[in-house]
Amino acid sequence: MKNKTYTDISVVVQGPVQSLGSRGQEQGITNKCLNSVRNYLPGAKIILSTWHNQNLDGLDYDELVLCEDPGQNIRKYNKDGSPKYYNNNRQIVSTLEGLKRVKTKYAIKLRSDNYLTSNNFISLQTQFPARSNKYRFLKERVVTANAFTRKYAKGQKVAFHLSDFFYFGLTDDLLTLWDLPLVKDYKKKSEHDLSPSHPNYITDCTQLFWLRSLQKFEPSITLEHLLDNNKEKTKQSDICYANNVIISSPEEIGLNLGEKFSNGKVRISRERGKCAHIYFHEWQDLYKKYCDPTFNIEPAYILRFKLFINRLKYIFPVYFEAKIRQLKRKKYNVP
Repeated sequence: MKNKTYTDISVVVQGPVQSLGSRGQEQGITNKCLNSVRNYLPGAKIILSTWHNQNLDGLDYDELVLCEDPGQNIRKYNKDGSPKYYNNNRQIVSTLEGLKRVKTKYAIKLRSDNYLTSNNFISLQTQFPARSNKYRFLKERVVTANAFTRKYAKGQKVAFHLSDFFYFGLTDDLLTLWDLPLVKDYKKKSEHDLSPSHPNYITDCTQLFWLRSLQKFEPSITLEHLLDNNKEKTKQSDICYANNVIISSPEEIGLNLGEKFSNGKVRISRERGKCAHIYFHEWQDLYKKYCDPTFNIEPAYILRFKLFINRLKYIFPVYFEAKIRQLKRKKYNVP
């Protein structure tokens, strides 16, 4: 992909343009998002996939997709019995309907509240050609962000926790990732039944999306709950990461998550949250282990040491607290 006009790429900008219900947007963020695509991917087609009754004034796009809002879905219940609402189906619909309009070989899935800061993801996508046959599902690697691609949650290792923020790769592969059935509302079976995983924690939304994609190829890949992390499942997860995607930081990819995720108030923007993610050099470790034993990884000693110290400070102490909470949930069947 050496051309400078990027006419073989379409960018699906998905999500609310201004706001949807209680989901407020950073002022002018979608305009900033679209302008960043024009700046870093001249010639690429922009497909804006959003909802009816959005304010589209002044927005620069090539094709508009107005989706029917599927509404929020229920995956669990709060301890007071009230439903916990998610926007999983909204993300599936707006992403999939946009991808269906793509006619170019390559595509990008980009949130309407994120924006590009470079096009580094293009060269990154071709830098790791080796692949093994085990759990090789996508035709080419898909570049994704490590933001919310967690290695740890509640102080413990987690499997299949792949970010849903940004994807770049073959259009066919992105359709594989997002051509998913809508999530059905969970129906309580009793007063104390709070989720399908209770008393364990339910799988994260990002786990849900990634697992459903992988299960198209290998139905035996499953998780019972968020912390279902035995050695076999962790190994499955690592091989799927190594063989199908490239996981790197937003900065290395060329992505800004917007004010909502970088204002210092949310965990993802602080070291406490960042150190729970899989770092680019850790993904390269997996690539070397499962795909190309001859691959030379840059030492990055300082980064690895800093990451180890941060995990000692922020991740591992939580392990014991979370274990105690888990035992209480199971023993007393509490939320």
